Amino acid sequence: MQDERPAGLRRPRIPNEKRRECLDLFQSGCGYKMTASRTGLCRYTVREYLRRYKDGDTSWADRGSR
Repeated sequence: MQDERPAGLRRPRIPNEKRRECLDLFQSGCGYKMTASRTGLCRYTVREYLRRYKDGDTSWADRGSR
């Protein structure tokens, strides 16, 4: 789904390095609050990543560029 907001108002894409860092922290047993704190990402975003990780989906951890 294409974001309908003007380019200046879009949120920046989270770099793959940060996504992989989240994945590594989840695999080492960290929860979403600690992971968000360590990576500097929004805890709601990290909570969604953790929910998907627990469901067996790790496709979010390596997204291609636009």
